[in-house]
Amino acid sequence: MDRTTDKEIKAGAAPVSFNEVEKLTEAKYMIQKYKRILFYVVICVLLAAFILGQYIYPSEREPVTEESITYTGTFYQVLADGTEEELRIPGRYNVPAGESLVIRSVLPQDYHENTIAIRSSLENVRIYIGGELREVYDTENTRPFGKNSASGYVFCETSGEDAGQEVRIELQCFTKKYSGVVNKVYCGDKSDIWEYMFHCYFMVTLIACAMLFAGLVVLILSLVLDIIYKTRFDLEYLGWCMLMGAVWMLGESKLRQLFVPNASILSNMCFFVVMLCPVPIMFYIDSVQQGRYRKVYHVAECITCVNFVICTALQLLNIADFISTMFLSHLVIAGTFLTIFITICRDLIKGTAKHYKLPLIGLVAAMIAVMLEVTAVYRVVSLSGIFIATGLVVLLVVTLIQTMDRIRELELARQREARESLDYLTGLPMRHKGEALILEKMQKQGGCLGFVDMDNLKKINDVYGHKAGDRALRLVGAMLTECMENAVVCRLGGDEFLFYLPEASEAEMSMQIRKLFDSFGAAKNVTAETSPASLSCGLCMCRQGDNFEEYYIKADKALYYVKQNGKNNYRFYEELEEQQPDAQKLDGIPGNQHDIQ
Repeated sequence: MDRTTDKEIKAGAAPVSFNEVEKLTEAKYMIQKYKRILFYVVICVLLAAFILGQYIYPSEREPVTEESITYTGTFYQVLADGTEEELRIPGRYNVPAGESLVIRSVLPQDYHENTIAIRSSLENVRIYIGGELREVYDTENTRPFGKNSASGYVFCETSGEDAGQEVRIELQCFTKKYSGVVNKVYCGDKSDIWEYMFHCYFMVTLIACAMLFAGLVVLILSLVLDIIYKTRFDLEYLGWCMLMGAVWMLGESKLRQLFVPNASILSNMCFFVVMLCPVPIMFYIDSVQQGRYRKVYHVAECITCVNFVICTALQLLNIADFISTMFLSHLVIAGTFLTIFITICRDLIKGTAKHYKLPLIGLVAAMIAVMLEVTAVYRVVSLSGIFIATGLVVLLVVTLIQTMDRIRELELARQREARESLDYLTGLPMRHKGEALILEKMQKQGGCLGFVDMDNLKKINDVYGHKAGDRALRLVGAMLTECMENAVVCRLGGDEFLFYLPEASEAEMSMQIRKLFDSFGAAKNVTAETSPASLSCGLCMCRQGDNFEEYYIKADKALYYVKQNGKNNYRFYEELEEQQPDAQKLDGIPGNQHDIQ
């Protein structure tokens, strides 16, 4: 392909357009359509077969059921006066915050299990077997702040020798909402208990991990797009929303104590995320609405920050735990959503909402999901976060679609700019673009600025036609690009070209120019149409950071001197100064009066 193109240029044939070259290249390297379709069909069939096989064929492992690991003995609550009353477990009982709820049972005579387990709900736990303290769960020395221990499963080792012994469990919580909560008691092999927990909560935890990974990918992608296109994408703020949602889900996961060494810190992160989540949400909608309600959102962001500071201070001072002040954060979230809802309604009335129809659908879905999750907090002890995950996935899909549309628009604008700044005939930058590139390069590096003029263009046009003249000009552009390596080359218009070669000495420049003249002379004589053409060149050595316009005029004067003295040659402006020490003589050379842009 490259060889054919060079031949066409040297022979003066019409060049292959950029789009045609691109299409030919794509066709050459594109995988055949039928191969891709066949590959996708095979993968989909294998995936479907795997899923179907898991449901149709029986399990190869012994199933662990809730009944097989649940403690079946009777528990009694030990009251302050020493009396007892039977408890139904799980359940919630009236115990003042800070006081211990004591429950007891007697292990069966045929007991042979190696573990007793109970889930703590922000409670300290002490487990006694036969009057012996076997297990203590109290994070006072491991949590950074707060009055309560993080929720988690507490395991106490037992054996067949404990059969018939008394089991005594003490639960203590310093928050009224969770004081007196008794969760189900399990017994059996520890691995079986965890296997059952995995069976119940693995999918939710997997979704949380997937959201965490997706949030990181989205955030990194948005930063990369920011670098490439020099503009902000809504994807960045959505990435932060997804990261916060994932952290919340992982912090609420029943399996969290397995994948972090300190569950208390992860538990506190959940509260921080809930308090701060309105900020990226408002960043996102503010970006989507193009800043029309920025002042309103700024006030809401300040309220969010004030709530964060107050709740954190109360927690650090042990005045009120995060769980006790969580209703404030929920009010802030509700207020944020109400604010967003009002601005959206205002845009719908004005008709400006049509500019963000897709994000609007995703945003409404996400807001409904969050509100369902927040509302459900007051109905159950803990939540999975499925609502939030579903809402964020919907929002991610619509935002990705919008982002792809925006990238397409930016690419079209970039291509349009490239077409407008490139000379269709030679493929070189045009005057405005080329001079800007040369000026930028000159500010960083010294070098040599050169004017090149193709001689006898009018003669070629008159004798062989304008197409022959175009071929000759294309040949000049091709030779300049080939011979002036590392140079910035542009076409000024007509038969005039400009180049700047950085880091070049006068001797190196002379060598490059002779190479250009020799190459052009050999290429132009391939056909009779271009043989009358020749090159004239004016050169000027430049210092880094000096005035571009001054060097531009000097190189132009050197070119004018060559044109007035036989053409088909080159001269350095410095050489002319030495030959004509009287500055007024040089000033008398008019130059071609090019416009500096």
